[in-house]
Amino acid sequence: MKKTIGFDIGAYTVHAAVNAGGVTQVVNAHAPDGLVREGHILSFEAMSEFLRELRKAEKLRVKDAAMVLPASECYCRRFTTAYMSAEQLKFNLPYEFRDFIAGEKEDYFYDYAVVDVLYDQESGEPKELDLMASAVKKKLTEDLAAMFRHAGFKLTALMPEELAYINLLRLGGDIHHCHCLLDLGYTAVKLFIFNGDRFENVRVMDFGCASLVRAVADHFGVDEHVAAAYIESDYNGCTRLPQCVDIYNAIAVEVTKAANFYRFNSGGGEITHVHLGGGGAKIAAMRDILRQVMTLGTEDMGEFFPRLSEDAVLEASAAAAAVGASIQ
Repeated sequence: MKKTIGFDIGAYTVHAAVNAGGVTQVVNAHAPDGLVREGHILSFEAMSEFLRELRKAEKLRVKDAAMVLPASECYCRRFTTAYMSAEQLKFNLPYEFRDFIAGEKEDYFYDYAVVDVLYDQESGEPKELDLMASAVKKKLTEDLAAMFRHAGFKLTALMPEELAYINLLRLGGDIHHCHCLLDLGYTAVKLFIFNGDRFENVRVMDFGCASLVRAVADHFGVDEHVAAAYIESDYNGCTRLPQCVDIYNAIAVEVTKAANFYRFNSGGGEITHVHLGGGGAKIAAMRDILRQVMTLGTEDMGEFFPRLSEDAVLEASAAAAAVGASIQ
């Protein structure tokens, strides 16, 4: 069975997941300070050294690697275009991004996935393509390939978060209802909405677990590294401080607003529940209060990891995007 390791590299945590016909290993490791800012890796050499050490420490005996690209490092669009051949698409894709990318179109790689083919009702002939397409700078792909190569891996795939999550949904097998995945990340919270396995929208909230860290640091008068350790161990019940509960409530309000907006404006599937993922999904107080406050049901990601134990599901949920990237 071929093994692939997926990586999701964040500002606070490097998530990794090994897949060999199913999830066999998950790693959520603290990233070195200052190496990632707003999704950008600031030093490929330093990150490569960190990944090399992580490979040794966690015994990651996998060669082929796939990486999730944050929105700051790639352009991802869903659009409809006239039906055309693969060769015609290859020629036309750069022009679909001309209003979004900086620099020359030749500086980017382009890729796409067909979401749906729309047919003419009278003739039955294919009329339009519903596409998910992405563009990424060639220089970035070269830097990332070198980074992984030095760390002992071979980079075989790069993908936007949306496509990584589509892989995850397909892993679960049930793609016939509306899925919402809530990524409770460190610098931001993101709500991804899918109709079946079709990406519909993402709502980004510019606050995340870093807000909890700052709140706990202020309360105890400690630096943020200590505060982060307090949250992980729930020192003196710190994750249930009023100021932390306020953050959970703010997340619940924004998620509910985004879900209602989608329901009333898209005509898509009915949203009945939200799956909690990202590092914040490991915080019991956050899970509990979101369940209590949100009108939508909240669930873990056990649906996508049926063979994992409850504790292992939490670890895999924290690395959900990395798991999706590992599915090739």
